[in-house]
Amino acid sequence: MSKQPRERLTLQDGSRIVVLGGGPAGAFFAIHLLRQAKKVHQNISVTIIDKRMALEPSRHIHEFKGCNFCAGIISPRLQKELVRSSIQLPSEVICEKFTHIWIHGLWKNFPFKVPAGQSIFSVFRGTLPSKREGGTQGLDAFFLKKAVEQGADIINGEAQTIQYSPGNKPSVMIKPPLEDVFTIESDFICICTGINSNPGKEFKEDRFWRSYQGINPLFTPPKLRPTLIFELKPGSRYLKKYMYKELYIIVSRAKKINLEHIALIPKGEYLTVALVGKSIDRASFPEDTAQIIQTVMSLSRIQNILPHITPENTPIACTCYPYMAVAPCNGSFSDRIAMAGDALGARLYRDGLFSAFISARALAQTVIHKGVDKKSLSDGYGWVRRWLKTDNQYGKFVINVLQAVLKFPLLNRILYQTFATEMKFKQRDKWPLGGVLWKVGSGDADYKDVFKALIRGPVFLSILTGVFKTFRNIFTEIFFGLNWEVYGRYPTVIIKEKRDYIKESIAKPLGIKLDASPEMERMYAIKIRASSGRIFKELGKFGDPVSKFLRIRFVDVKRTFGLSNKEGAVVSYSMGMLPVLMNVCLVKSLPGKALLYEPAGFFTEQGKLLFDITPTRDGNNRLVLYTAFDFKKGKSPLGRIFWNLFKQVFPDYAHDVVWNHAICCIKGEAEKNAGLMTGP
Repeated sequence: MSKQPRERLTLQDGSRIVVLGGGPAGAFFAIHLLRQAKKVHQNISVTIIDKRMALEPSRHIHEFKGCNFCAGIISPRLQKELVRSSIQLPSEVICEKFTHIWIHGLWKNFPFKVPAGQSIFSVFRGTLPSKREGGTQGLDAFFLKKAVEQGADIINGEAQTIQYSPGNKPSVMIKPPLEDVFTIESDFICICTGINSNPGKEFKEDRFWRSYQGINPLFTPPKLRPTLIFELKPGSRYLKKYMYKELYIIVSRAKKINLEHIALIPKGEYLTVALVGKSIDRASFPEDTAQIIQTVMSLSRIQNILPHITPENTPIACTCYPYMAVAPCNGSFSDRIAMAGDALGARLYRDGLFSAFISARALAQTVIHKGVDKKSLSDGYGWVRRWLKTDNQYGKFVINVLQAVLKFPLLNRILYQTFATEMKFKQRDKWPLGGVLWKVGSGDADYKDVFKALIRGPVFLSILTGVFKTFRNIFTEIFFGLNWEVYGRYPTVIIKEKRDYIKESIAKPLGIKLDASPEMERMYAIKIRASSGRIFKELGKFGDPVSKFLRIRFVDVKRTFGLSNKEGAVVSYSMGMLPVLMNVCLVKSLPGKALLYEPAGFFTEQGKLLFDITPTRDGNNRLVLYTAFDFKKGKSPLGRIFWNLFKQVFPDYAHDVVWNHAICCIKGEAEKNAGLMTGP
């Protein structure tokens, strides 16, 4: 006799839905569920159970003191989904709106400007750190408020056990803080308790999860990995100067401590630091916390970003040791019960709030439009777990490859040279490798899509170009005797879209017009944490014996006439006994702002060498170096042939190598003299 198909279970008017957990996943589920129900004219009730939230008679949400175990990033993808769902984050919730993401490797760092039309925010999810200035509210309370506005109710309490009633409906036992235990029977339960509801307890030790496993033996919890998150309070003034609207992702290879990932996230007057790695996996919390924080803050790469900051002079506001899900659970649903958010699983190392949104929305749509029995949940919602599992498998591969590359100087240098070449010669939306790195750093795409982009031909060809230019530059550095051991290596490339704007902005103060298309043109920019006066003073050492920049083997660079930074000064380039000589004459000097040199010599005509200092919004300064000239043409047919051949073989890339090294030296000396020594 054939087995009869089970009857589909659906919600009816008057059905009661219970949501266990009032974090983002629980709030998202309630919001979407109530909206979907209204669309189909279904009258249901939704009750959210949360141990840190309570709904007062005035319908105001009271948030109890506590940690929500999250680094607190709103990604571009999540922000787009929130806007589409008519959920607008108020200024009281947003701590920082970022303009740049930096990915740090061992050679140079990768700066990414957040594209127009996209947004990345930092937020606090809960009440900690306490005594925050500026009235910053918690993200979780804001989302719960939106759920209450849709009609959800909130009960303050903690779910202790779950089971099926005699009528095969799920029943959950709730323990309020100051009252007796009671039981709620419902038509559907969404489990959004996350994976940190009982810090320090394994799933197998938790009473609630043991009870769920009793009614769903197929359930196994998500695979977890520990993290360490702590908040420092350096103050908004300090963070504006050193991390103004910037989010840092650092791949570490320090000998002192084994970390794979460090994230620095400014939040107003606070700085959130999130750590992942084998040293965190092995740590015994909280015993090892102080030593780990001390070691991390003493790393040279952290000190380069945050000079002078230590746990001794900067108070630690709070610390937590949350787990993160690195693989989804099994058995995530049964009749009238399903999981969403971190309890189901999350995207690997990135954007857990986005995956919580996706799982909550998909579950709400399934519950309203398909049903609440196990088969209906599998048909409408099973794809979310498969998506997470597949995405994290790809993510593990992508992240491991990028971490391996970023941890080794030569590979990191090839990667940076590839990226720099794309920035210089291609529009941003045409960056093959840069587009991949942006998606990884921002979480703006599934890892599967990142992997597919990474193995495409354009990325391969771009990397081949990077390999060629890297080794060419290394040999050039060796030839000229340039040493990177003393000074830091910083990005100096100006992206293609901004070159014309910057050319115009540096020419205007000098009252000149730069040629639109000189035969040889190079331009570099670097941010320097020093006053314009100190930078100008350092530029005045051009050609001096004490100068630290342009100390080039085979080429003698010295001032042969005039005074430092004074109009009429002449700096000469000579190559020993060879008849190669070029002079550059300072024709205009704007103290603290700009220097304009005009070269004349062996092979140049109508040249410009320009230094410009411009204040930045964070109270620092940007130094731009611009050099351009035309080659001599020759007066006779033979002369024209000679100079045309000379132009073809002229190693213009040597300017990139030499001036890139020089401008980093200028930064290092200016910051050292300002009391801000920066190293590699």
